[in-house]
Amino acid sequence: MDHEKILILDFGSQYTQLIARRVRELNIYCEIRPYNIDIKITKDIKAIILSGSPFSVRDKESPEINLDIIKNKVPILGICYGAQYIVHNNGGEVIASEIREYGRANLTYVDNESDLFKNVSDNSQVWMSHGDTISKLPVNYKVIASTIDVEIAAYHAKDEDIYALQFHPEVYHTLDGKMILKNFLIDIVGCK
Repeated sequence: MDHEKILILDFGSQYTQLIARRVRELNIYCEIRPYNIDIKITKDIKAIILSGSPFSVRDKESPEINLDIIKNKVPILGICYGAQYIVHNNGGEVIASEIREYGRANLTYVDNESDLFKNVSDNSQVWMSHGDTISKLPVNYKVIASTIDVEIAAYHAKDEDIYALQFHPEVYHTLDGKMILKNFLIDIVGCK
């Protein structure tokens, strides 16, 4: 019998190992793979998490994957660069932030209907670390969380199992980060 597996595609984030640790703390098996592996979606892969990166999606040399290989096959969670990458490659817009965002922020808006933010408290503290900002979402994408400075702090693709966070749920400074990951992996993905 195949066991459930979460695949974390690593774009070079300093936090990728922490993402894996948080997933494993939920008693869910995961593997970290470099972003440029030949991806084959097998029945044991239940979801894919796209990590952050020191690159900008606007750089010519930035890491790239073919999203068509994974879209509509398994649920996807984009984190930071992963969130920007999905937007950038689906007709949205990512621009350079006027000031690099690094540090604590608080959610000023949370979509209480979103499965991703179930049991996440209003004004919850999150950890930002990015030099780019998502300025425009693709068609049929919806903002599900904001901070005072970042309107698109999290989004959901309405017709697809694609969720994304501009902040880092895997670090301790994101107080409800473990809850957000649990909501994604257990409630949305259906991991046991």
